Amino acid sequence: MLTDEQIFDILDGCADAEILQKHTHLLAGSVVYQQYFNELAAIHFDLADMPLEKTSADFTANILAALPSEKPVFVIAKKKKWSAKFMYGFFGTMIGVLITTILVAIFYLPSSETTIEQPNQVVEVFNDFIRSYFTQIAILLNLMVLLALFDRKVLRPYFKQRSMRLG
Repeated sequence: MLTDEQIFDILDGCADAEILQKHTHLLAGSVVYQQYFNELAAIHFDLADMPLEKTSADFTANILAALPSEKPVFVIAKKKKWSAKFMYGFFGTMIGVLITTILVAIFYLPSSETTIEQPNQVVEVFNDFIRSYFTQIAILLNLMVLLALFDRKVLRPYFKQRSMRLG
């Protein structure tokens, strides 16, 4: 049996002699082939009778012209400048206070040459508190605040961004 392409070549009139000879032999000997050939011939002539639409040379331009010409709207969200300056100012102040307290704790050594009599016991207790406990408490509080800010401003955004990429 001939292929559909070979049968359409016969119908178009561009088949070679060997295919034409097979075709005449099959038409004479097979009723099934005759029915199949007649169906394909009907399809071929129906397709040949349909008018061909000419495509426009400006097909792409026509399609693009038919699209709506609205420009996309971009919204730019700006971070408030004062909040960034406030954050840097706060960090700078905290670091400055921390460094000052550490330096005072390290380099403040009362010498034995300068002795001042303290007439009041309350003043002596207050000076001892300032020298020992206040410095330690100030350093501890500064470190806790710096760690909390570092966690909130650096670590949390980093791990949220990382979990979004992994998830």
